[in-house]
Amino acid sequence: MILLALWRRGLLARLDREKLRQFVGASRDRLALSRRYRLWWALGPLRLALAPRYAGDVARWLEYRMNLYDGIEG
Repeated sequence: MILLALWRRGLLARLDREKLRQFVGASRDRLALSRRYRLWWALGPLRLALAPRYAGDVARWLEYRMNLYDGIEG
């Protein structure tokens, strides 16, 4: 469900290696919070896989986070 929601919002095309590492907690930055509190686990992977509405909400939130990361917003 989450991959479909991300694809619909066009986020899969914007995904790069650095953002993916940050998401799974494998970032090279030792001070990054995601190394200790992995984002994918905090979002509830089972719920993401089974609840389409929740997956859409998470995709919208991830789009906002990507825009912040890229400097588009904020």
